[in-house]
Amino acid sequence: MNEELENVKLSLQNINDMVDIKNNLIVSSVLMAPVKAIPIIGDLIDSTADKLLDDFQQKKEQELIDVILTNSTAITTEMVNNVEFIINYARVVEVVRRLATNDKVKFFGNLIRNGYLSGEHIENSEFEEYIDILNTMSYREIKYLVDYKKYCEEKEKNSQYKSKVTEGKVTRYNRWSYFTKDYPKTHNVTAGELYYTFVRMKQTGFLEEEFETDSGDVDKDDYSFSSLSIDSTGFYITKRFLKFYDMVLMVEE
Repeated sequence: MNEELENVKLSLQNINDMVDIKNNLIVSSVLMAPVKAIPIIGDLIDSTADKLLDDFQQKKEQELIDVILTNSTAITTEMVNNVEFIINYARVVEVVRRLATNDKVKFFGNLIRNGYLSGEHIENSEFEEYIDILNTMSYREIKYLVDYKKYCEEKEKNSQYKSKVTEGKVTRYNRWSYFTKDYPKTHNVTAGELYYTFVRMKQTGFLEEEFETDSGDVDKDDYSFSSLSIDSTGFYITKRFLKFYDMVLMVEE
């Protein structure tokens, strides 16, 4: 390890120390105390639970640091000795400590690394939006969205799949009808479950739903029109998601 990298690791560790697990109210009060207060269950909790929790937290934090230090040669002490970085890294550490599994740790690591330590400097408002999205979206929702993106890109190579719009320089494809037929064959989910999950995810701005309106028939007696039918024909992935994907979700093999 060169001296520059050692300084970076030391800076990260110093920030970790500021939100140390042993003195962190999030864990000691919000997590453990309510469980210990439950009748019978609380009596069954002993010191091993604290040790298991501590080990799990340390494992998540180490994974977070490992992701952040990928391609560490690009990181400088100037990048980490920055007030905005220090505060937001501490926020990420606290969020990671709240995670019940380590599925999303790599995404938070990517947000810090690509947002602050790869020659770019993310706008603080965008950082706050991204950390909120990662907090509120489940890992399953993220996986569905990533799989749909990759599915659309794969089908783009086949000329028989035609449904696209252009937004600026980005061509967006709607492969929903094919996706909802193929994806359930290999995943434990129905087309209906996929639809309602994607509808819920529209609030992130990562998806736009496309609708088709059927023209009504004219009544022969009074020449009135029957009610129009408006049906969803699927979802487009937006430029906003593509940017989020490149910064947060793309995992280096």
